[in-house]
Amino acid sequence: MELAVITLENTVANQERSRQIRDLHKKKGQTLAIRFSEELTHIILEAPCLYIPDQEWLDEAVGFEGIVKKSTEYYELHPRTKGKTVNLHLDSELAAELELIRSLVSSKTQQEVLRELFVRGMRSYLAEKEATSSPISTKKER
Repeated sequence: MELAVITLENTVANQERSRQIRDLHKKKGQTLAIRFSEELTHIILEAPCLYIPDQEWLDEAVGFEGIVKKSTEYYELHPRTKGKTVNLHLDSELAAELELIRSLVSSKTQQEVLRELFVRGMRSYLAEKEATSSPISTKKER
């Protein structure tokens, strides 16, 4: 799995920033790996998606790998090679369900909303398939 990476100099200010990033990840329930360079001169933050409270922190970072996206309260750093752009043509029912899910869970990412939509669709499909494939017995047992 590709990871988004930020490398910060190991200073007191950057240690505090790392703690704030860690706390934001805990609040969102997302994984985050924090490690130090071998010489202990740099702090390295890695996650499938890094959540950063302030974009200026990226300007002060020694280096970062990924694509920055603006969210309402924070910035997201996604791995550069993660994902593909897919054009979907949804029927009106699926589009309405996607909008319903999005309105109910505005704090989730687009990927999480789409995953939930597909899971719901598969469950619905399997339930319909099971309902149509199970024979209904009209014979009375004696």
